[in-house]
Amino acid sequence: MVSRHLPDEPLIFTMGHELKHHLFDSDLGVSYCDESNEHDAIEIGAEIFAAELIFPEGDFVAWLGAEGIDHNNFKAETLVHMKRKSQTTMSYTALVKRSEYLQYVLKGSFSSVKWKLLEERIYGEPIYKRIIRRRALWK
Repeated sequence: MVSRHLPDEPLIFTMGHELKHHLFDSDLGVSYCDESNEHDAIEIGAEIFAAELIFPEGDFVAWLGAEGIDHNNFKAETLVHMKRKSQTTMSYTALVKRSEYLQYVLKGSFSSVKWKLLEERIYGEPIYKRIIRRRALWK
C-alpha cells in the first residue's frame, strides 16, 4: 500500500520500489519496508529498481555528456539543472546517490547543500510561493 497523499517525487519512487517487490519478491511473503530493514539486499534492490525505472543510469550519463559535464566540472548546480531540464521526478537525494555511485562526486560532498534554496537561487521563487504570499496579504 502506498499513501496517496505523498508528493509526486516520493509517490512515484515508492510505486517503483513496491513494483519491484511485486514483480520479483512476491514469493517471499509479506514484508514491510521500514528503517529496520533498509540495508537489506532486497530493499536496496528495490531502491535501485525504482531509480532505474524513473531515470535510467544510461540516460543520466547521456544527459551529462550532452551538457558537456564530466567528473571535472560536476557541481551541485549540475543536479539542479538536470532535474529541471530533464523533468525527472527523482529526488535530489537519489540524484546525489547516483552521482556518488558513478564517482562524479565524492561521497558526502553534497551533504550540506540545501537543494530547494539552490533551486530558487538559480530559477527564482516558484509561483506557488508567490501566490501564497499574495493570498496572505489579502487576509
